[in-house]
Amino acid sequence: MKTNIKHIFIIFTLSVVITGCSDYLDIVPDNVATIADAFDDENSAESFLFTCYSHMPSLGEPKNNVGFYGGDASYRVNSLIRGEEPAHLVNSELALGAQEADISYLDYWSGGKNGSNLYLGINDCNVFLENINSLVYMDEDLRKRWISEVKFLKAYYNFYLFRMYGPIILNDINLPIDADISEIHKFRSPVDECVNYIADLFLEASTNLPLLINDRENELGRVTKGAALAMRAKVLATGASPLFNGNTEYANMIDMNGTRLFSDYDANKWQLAADACKMAVDTLEFAGIQLFKFDTSDMQYLPANVAREDVPEEIVNVLTIQQSLSERWTDEKIFVSTRGLAGRIQNHAQARTHVKFQDNVEAMGFYSPTLRIAEMFYTKNGVPIDEDLNWNYADRYGLIDYDVDNDSDTDGNGVPDNQYFVKDGETTINLHMNREVRFYGSLGFDRGIWYGNPAQYNSSGGQAGFEDHYVEARASEYSGTAIGSGVYSQTGYFPKKLVNYDNVISSTDMDYSRESYAFPEMRLADLYLLYAECANEVDDRATAYIYIDKVRERANLKGVVESWANYSVNPSKPSTKEGFRDIVRQERLIELVFEGHRFWDLKRWKLAEYYMNIPFRGWNYLGNEPLDYYVPNVLGVPTYSFKNNLWPIETSEILSNPNLIQNGGW
Repeated sequence: MKTNIKHIFIIFTLSVVITGCSDYLDIVPDNVATIADAFDDENSAESFLFTCYSHMPSLGEPKNNVGFYGGDASYRVNSLIRGEEPAHLVNSELALGAQEADISYLDYWSGGKNGSNLYLGINDCNVFLENINSLVYMDEDLRKRWISEVKFLKAYYNFYLFRMYGPIILNDINLPIDADISEIHKFRSPVDECVNYIADLFLEASTNLPLLINDRENELGRVTKGAALAMRAKVLATGASPLFNGNTEYANMIDMNGTRLFSDYDANKWQLAADACKMAVDTLEFAGIQLFKFDTSDMQYLPANVAREDVPEEIVNVLTIQQSLSERWTDEKIFVSTRGLAGRIQNHAQARTHVKFQDNVEAMGFYSPTLRIAEMFYTKNGVPIDEDLNWNYADRYGLIDYDVDNDSDTDGNGVPDNQYFVKDGETTINLHMNREVRFYGSLGFDRGIWYGNPAQYNSSGGQAGFEDHYVEARASEYSGTAIGSGVYSQTGYFPKKLVNYDNVISSTDMDYSRESYAFPEMRLADLYLLYAECANEVDDRATAYIYIDKVRERANLKGVVESWANYSVNPSKPSTKEGFRDIVRQERLIELVFEGHRFWDLKRWKLAEYYMNIPFRGWNYLGNEPLDYYVPNVLGVPTYSFKNNLWPIETSEILSNPNLIQNGGW
């Protein structure tokens, strides 16, 4: 069998660096003239299998993933910035209310505005499933695996559409070329039918998928049994969520046949989702999949005077959070996009943390997380900043001259609490002090230490022998407004989590060596928190505590019950369904920050109308001195209304198919 997969679609291995993504995107191989030829032998059929993979949305590409710029997590005015035409970041226009039905942004129904037509992907999956059994001489186990892979992809493309548009057209089989017009003009299927169809397809796919990828050199990135079951759980949890489960705002969505597309609330949907989460968790844990932990033995560079075993635990914890997303590959990444690695987004996210990087135009640093995101993370005690009994929320914007010698050691480990996170001898604010490790592993901020750019390390000392690069984000500073037009953070924050620790920036213009990585649709932490959410909705808080605490333990936090009991003004909050619901939602927003999930979670919880109408705020990036810089600054006001909960179907599609009805508000 032909196994040289890396020439057809991306292979995620530590030994292969792939900088382009065009080689594996051909719809069918050039030498395949007909469908019959495509299934003439095993090699050509395998090529068509990878054609089915090629329709996967590019989750790691800034212009294609709506979660990067399309919600409330970041602010970006679509001005011309070096080499980035405004059209490339049309997703940032969504946050400003620019979506329209005539020409839809990031349209994955019919394709356009940085979207692609996923129905074409579904069509190719149907072609494969309808023809693969015609291949006579083929190993049956391999045939079953390929069929399961394509069923998985077909389910995923349908889910991607469903999450955007709600009720979709379910094309289970391709129509013959001479099909009657009445067959072509299909109706949208009701929400419950869509959810059940997609969930069942993922379950079918799981049957003959491998538990683990054994041939990691050639097949890493292809789907597994655990991936199928995890995605099934996500589908069912999405269907059980307020946007789709008994949403009365869509009660009048009734098609030409009188079919209601949204049904009444059904509490049992949460139980089905919880059961699906348990099945997925049990399967993945049986396969040995665990939450990622940064291993210092993987560090490519170290100061000459630092042994790997002597890297401080605080630095390891920060890099665990950062690399849980940006490590080239981890087993925690249950399901990843095989269409392009996360590369360019790192240029958008990288702060210039050293004088040597001043003239490097590839370190753009203009992805700007909002002040709301900085305030979202917990204190070091694992509770929200406005609930912590021992954290001065009222003075969170107050200036502080950080002196490591006067810093506390509340952990009793002999290390000042903020030593490895904030630059000694610099002025910052209380908001940046005594926060949880995910704050420091996810965000770059003014005077915050940024571990990375390892080729710049030397043996001259610094903290534990590391040269501690730190962000200087005020006006006229390295990461501030002085370096080029538009190439700076407009909020004063940077999404450090998107940047691989091993990236190397030089002082040479355009010289930015990136460690591109597989961008996940789902990580194990995502599944654990989804399980906790679903378990809470069926009043099984004992299970909910177990799985939320697994994620918190990795973040060096105590469990929710202990943390709230000891540090919160509302100590009983985890014991009620409503209280724990708030907790697990915030936990998801923190753990999965900058991974695109916030955009979809706020929608499915029916919270987007609230959050995405709050003004974007950041620091006064035109301020030179701390007193001028640390002034909350309103940058813009997003526009979001009920209609934005679902994407519009383009007007041309509605006109061409009289059986289609438009989503509410459009």
